[in-house]
Amino acid sequence: MDTERDMGLRWTFMPVYWRALEPEGPVDLAQNTPAAWQELDSFVIAAHARGLNVLMQAPVVGGNAGGPPRWAGRREPGKSAPTNMIALADFAGKLAHRYAPGGTLAQAQGWGARYGVRAWEMDNEPEGYFTSWTGQAGDYAEFVTLAAARIKAGDPQAVIVAPGMASGKNGPSWLEAALDAQSMKGSPAYRAAAREYSIGPVVDVISIHNYEGLDSVFGGGSRTIGRIFDEVRGVVEHWEQSHPDASRARKEEYWHTEGNFDFLGILSSSRRAAWRFQFFTRAFACGIRKVCVMDASPLEQTAVKAYVSTLPNPFPMIAADREITVIQGQPVVFRHSDGPKPGDGRVWVIWAAANTGNAEVEIPVVRPRVTVISVDGSQQTLEASGGRVRLSLKGDAKMAPGLLVVDRLN
Repeated sequence: MDTERDMGLRWTFMPVYWRALEPEGPVDLAQNTPAAWQELDSFVIAAHARGLNVLMQAPVVGGNAGGPPRWAGRREPGKSAPTNMIALADFAGKLAHRYAPGGTLAQAQGWGARYGVRAWEMDNEPEGYFTSWTGQAGDYAEFVTLAAARIKAGDPQAVIVAPGMASGKNGPSWLEAALDAQSMKGSPAYRAAAREYSIGPVVDVISIHNYEGLDSVFGGGSRTIGRIFDEVRGVVEHWEQSHPDASRARKEEYWHTEGNFDFLGILSSSRRAAWRFQFFTRAFACGIRKVCVMDASPLEQTAVKAYVSTLPNPFPMIAADREITVIQGQPVVFRHSDGPKPGDGRVWVIWAAANTGNAEVEIPVVRPRVTVISVDGSQQTLEASGGRVRLSLKGDAKMAPGLLVVDRLN
């Protein structure tokens, strides 16, 4: 968390495994506080001390958590849906009661309603990661619906985040089933109960996971953040159009809540730092509102800090290739404007396309001088000539380092 704070980030993250917090049965926190809950208390207290919001991935049933605790049973062997779904919803309610603003921990710490966990991600890659909800999209929708109700009973302003889906090609069809209540795609127990559930009405934020490098290799083609976002948004928008409801707002919030280029260190640290500039920019430009920073090396941390300090609110971020003059090479160009007026500040984000060599461009600017910030955090001031600044961009076969061109009043 100290590293997150030093990078200028405003959020931290914690997964909470159901079987770890209630291994032997439902916990009565009014009677005692087991050690695992005390550790979770300490985490939230530490986040508060550092001014970090918490995205709590909870409850986590499958994935690394290994499934529900034995006492809760399973609807199908080796899968995530518990026999006792009400106990899972109750566990979600206990978490919110303890950790939401105004909850028992906040009251004990003297925070009142000023601080607590407000964002809850429902499980981890439920469509197919290790122990999962594969073939149980309806069961997952039941879980999310019941858990969201319990969480919002304790905190009506809570943000329900789901499905935390990976970027595999089978994800969209699973998401369709989790949205389409009438499909009844779930376990035999789910189908026998004959109650229809959809995550659509109860989810506030659609979350996705993306490791651009690994996903592209394993997916047999480009699996970049823009492509994944378009696939997921397409599924969600199709459901919205197929199930119009004037009382339900369209999904506007999409978050990237896990991922980096890879988790194997395939790229060098310098290239991964360059990737941070690129990934942030492309993600914000396509419409993702929050982007995860995961496992950042020292060079990446420097790049993240430079980006965040320059663009604490990066919206809007638009592709701007046609707004510059290309002298040489193949640049990739985006622009952020601080306001709608011609004289408002702006920040350009620019790099040379991979494996195309160096590039040289001229960028239109308003101020007589601009600040250019590199991936390594270094800065230089350039004088404008005729309302333009010329930039030389270093090429790279894999991941070219980007520049932030800050055209603002000091």
